[in-house]
Amino acid sequence: MHQRLRKAATMVTGALLLGLAGAPSAHAEGHKTTHIKRWSPGMESSRWEDKNLDSAKTTVKLSGCASDGGGGFQWARLTLYRNVKWGHDTKIKSITHKCGTYTWGDLPAGTYYFTLDGFGSGGLFWAKKVVIRW
Repeated sequence: MHQRLRKAATMVTGALLLGLAGAPSAHAEGHKTTHIKRWSPGMESSRWEDKNLDSAKTTVKLSGCASDGGGGFQWARLTLYRNVKWGHDTKIKSITHKCGTYTWGDLPAGTYYFTLDGFGSGGLFWAKKVVIRW
């Protein structure tokens, strides 16, 4: 009886170790999902804190983009900033896309946000879904 229990315990332990060895690593330290409704150029997102506990890239993925300009949605320019406690916030980089994923790379620990700097046409911008990963 003890031999059967020992064999069963060994098999379970082996299966667990194999499962852990084959488990994928986490994709990102954090993320949040939100939306953009009726933004004009210059508006900014909420802030998030990246503790840089991993090597994940900071990304913002926009889907369902639209503007109130004629001719449909064309493009949007986002700029990522690092919040600075005293003084001016640090501009990381501006990226222009026709919706999709904006990628800024693996950034140092800090508090970040993005601004909508412009878009193709119209005065207001929407994105049905915004996923921020860091």
